[in-house]
Amino acid sequence: MRLRDGRELSWAEMGDPAGYPVFAFHGTPGSRRQVLVDPAPALAAGARMIAPDRPGRGASTWQSRRTFAGWARDVAELADHLGIDRFAVLGISGGGPDAAVCARFLPDRVSSAALVSGVGSLAEPGSEAGMMTANRMFARLARDAPAVNAVIFGLIFLVGRRAPERVLPLLANSMPAVDTAVLSRPEVRSSFLSLLSDASPTAGRAAAQDFRLFARDWGFRLEDISVPVQVWQGDVGVNVPVAHAERQAAAIPGAVLHMVPGEGHLMSFDHFEEILRELLASRN
Repeated sequence: MRLRDGRELSWAEMGDPAGYPVFAFHGTPGSRRQVLVDPAPALAAGARMIAPDRPGRGASTWQSRRTFAGWARDVAELADHLGIDRFAVLGISGGGPDAAVCARFLPDRVSSAALVSGVGSLAEPGSEAGMMTANRMFARLARDAPAVNAVIFGLIFLVGRRAPERVLPLLANSMPAVDTAVLSRPEVRSSFLSLLSDASPTAGRAAAQDFRLFARDWGFRLEDISVPVQVWQGDVGVNVPVAHAERQAAAIPGAVLHMVPGEGHLMSFDHFEEILRELLASRN
């Protein structure tokens, strides 16, 4: 669709077409492919999954001055375009802030929200503690030298478009065994390989931009969110550490923290139906 400011916004859908609308936001680096792997959980939960690509991913136009608040406006426009009034939001990993900002600025439309392995603020030195090595580096560069992140992610996607099977092991480096096991599943592996091979020319800049936004003032306070929020985290996850989930759950009024024992960052692949059912059951 074409947004009011002239940008294009791409999205895909999966699940029950007559189900309750759930806008699902992908991680970093990522695209809609990351959250639309298996339709079974959405069908079982009665959810209509709608996964938009953030600016610079898929066919969504690159936006040099993107903000979290601007994303909430984009989502509202997409909902209008689809004829949807009320909906739930779900953000995975780097999509967590996208779900949070929609909950904050669209309280009359967002019925509930889920932050799944969602990254928290990286603005303060030390906020990256507990992260896997690569993400600690990206977090520090986002604060101190964001242009370097753009170069690194650009190279990752340059190689990934030509030889995605060479890049995937780098993404899995430092992950716990439970996550590497999930990543080795054919359907998950295929999804991540497609994410790399089909990446847009601006995917690298867009991933670096995500980290830059994580590492600056988000433009809203978690404490001001007024809709029901579920926070999900695997207790051995290191892409985003446990402390991020704990801080977000403590900051958001009434948030429910689900700490899943023995699970890592990719816990949503085994718990997606449960996450969706809890999300829909908590609607206001």
